[in-house]
Amino acid sequence: MKNHFLLFCFLFIAVKSFGQTAVKKNIALVEDFIKQGDSLKKTDKSEALKLFEKGLAIALDEGFNNQAAILYKKIGVIHHVKRAYNVAEYTYKKGIKIDSVTAITADLLYNISLLKSTFNQQDSVLHYLEKSLAVYQNFEIKEPALKAFLRAGIIYKDRQLYEEALEYSIKAYHGFKKNNDNQKLADVCTTIGNIQNQLKNYNQALQYHFEALEIHKKLKSNFGKVISYTNIGNVYSSLNIIDSTISNYEKALLLSKKSNKQYAILLHNLGVAYSDISDFNASKNYFLEAIKANTILKDTTSLLYNYNGVLGLYIDHLDVIESQKYLNLSSKLLPSVSDNKAIIQFYENQSEFYQKTNNYKKAFESQKKYITLYKDIFNSENTRITQSLQAQFEYEKKENEILRLKLKDTESQYLIKEKTKDIQNKNLILIILATIILLLFVIYFLFLQRQKTHLQKTKIEKLEAIYQGQESIKKRIARDLHDIITTNFDGLRLRVLALKRAENVSEKIDGITTDLKKMNQQIRTVSHRLNPLEMYIGKQKFTDVIKSRLSEFQLYGKVFVELENELPEFLNELSLTIQNNFYGILLEVLNNIEKHALATKVIIKNSVDDKQWLHFIFEDNGIGIVQNHKEGIGLMNIKQRVEILEGSCNIGKTDTGTQVHIYFPLNKHH
Repeated sequence: MKNHFLLFCFLFIAVKSFGQTAVKKNIALVEDFIKQGDSLKKTDKSEALKLFEKGLAIALDEGFNNQAAILYKKIGVIHHVKRAYNVAEYTYKKGIKIDSVTAITADLLYNISLLKSTFNQQDSVLHYLEKSLAVYQNFEIKEPALKAFLRAGIIYKDRQLYEEALEYSIKAYHGFKKNNDNQKLADVCTTIGNIQNQLKNYNQALQYHFEALEIHKKLKSNFGKVISYTNIGNVYSSLNIIDSTISNYEKALLLSKKSNKQYAILLHNLGVAYSDISDFNASKNYFLEAIKANTILKDTTSLLYNYNGVLGLYIDHLDVIESQKYLNLSSKLLPSVSDNKAIIQFYENQSEFYQKTNNYKKAFESQKKYITLYKDIFNSENTRITQSLQAQFEYEKKENEILRLKLKDTESQYLIKEKTKDIQNKNLILIILATIILLLFVIYFLFLQRQKTHLQKTKIEKLEAIYQGQESIKKRIARDLHDIITTNFDGLRLRVLALKRAENVSEKIDGITTDLKKMNQQIRTVSHRLNPLEMYIGKQKFTDVIKSRLSEFQLYGKVFVELENELPEFLNELSLTIQNNFYGILLEVLNNIEKHALATKVIIKNSVDDKQWLHFIFEDNGIGIVQNHKEGIGLMNIKQRVEILEGSCNIGKTDTGTQVHIYFPLNKHH
């Protein structure tokens, strides 16, 4: 009964160990596909996609949900980059379905929000972004979470939810600062600065914009410096400090490229700033430069703003001709502009122009259009503010509900902890008893294994002794066989002497020559099969013997031999028994190639693996070995000699011929 229990324990552990080994092997295979795909995704996205899909197939079959979710994310990103947006979204959602609780889920949700922003589906963007933020909060904050926080700050800012925008932007700020990610830190400083500017916290806004500027200077980013100087100028404009506004806009202008839209914006801003200090010429020049830039950029909306700016200047200076000119130019743009703020500014200028030219009827009509559009803008703004307040209310309501659930969860966790503590104490005794039984079993198993190893060693020693006796007998047989066969040469000698009187001498000579070659080949084959190295012992290095035989095979067998790498020198240091068996295997391989393969080339490779096993691979370009082939004496001789070497032999057909792979341990023979 005791033996049955031990056997059961042994089988259970063996099966479990085998299963764990298989799982580790498959996980390593999946990880390898991920690694290969990552190395190719920038240079060959199609090949990377194939590798990720192979890894995904294994992960799904084996139930590796975490790896499967990671691969769904990577596959989705490739489709996303290729602009196959529907496929990307479907793939991301598959990943969420298979793994909905880890940080990978948050990454997938965040990626879907990025997809939705491509189609300007702002409600969906916020929905998926908030879901990703909720998941990120449950894990250690890493780079993907920080990017989501930054994006949340920007989106909430655009929706005028400034408190929420500031909360997530500050989280991103501390995270990027801790990670020394200066580029992202500069981005988040810019976002926080813009939020503080909207909240009229101008000093704090300047602090963050100056911090962003210093980072951009370290990064030597001209574009970053342009953005920072522009933002600083905007804050000073809000403070009505015009000289600082102009100074920062001009610094940005010097660094900006003329073909860039930002350059045209800065020109317009400078026109407005100089207009505020009543510098007509400077303001006019900047507006005109902005008009040139936006004409090249074909930016109709910006052009209308520029025309409005210069039109206002000419109206203030009572220049009727120039005012009429820009009024006409602005009128032509109205049908193609949808920006209500630009349009209402035009109506305001138009009304003022007609008032100053005493055309009160047209001035009244322009004023009516102005009032109508103003009401529309006012109503739209009220609707937007209402929606913003509603969104803020819903957000705070949701945050309060999350807080309540967290408190409830904490209480539940405490009760569970107390209950599990009692269960753990009870289980501890069972674990100790099971451990003692397992240790006793392991000790007994090791004892049995040691006995088995000893018996195996004794068996091998006996086999080697038997083999040594067989080799001695084979040597004698080889010599006797050689003597017997040579007696046949007397018959050949008589046939040669008879040639003097024979007719068809040429044909008889050819026959004798053929018989001699066959006899010689038979003698060599039988002799080598019995004791391959007998005639070379003590005369040549083993590697030289091998090379000599390969050269002879190439010459007479008409088969080109290619050594892919040099024969290792340690072959010369192996025992004679090992050399003899290895050489016998080599001869049988070459003999089979010459007789059966119909090959013209054989490639020989060798290597030593991490476990110190010597590998030799012979590949020919012949007809290939037939499946379910009959095993002759040559193949039997190969396999028997490999067994003596305690190695293995694989023989099979390839696309180009036959491959023979033999390998055996060096540490037992070297």
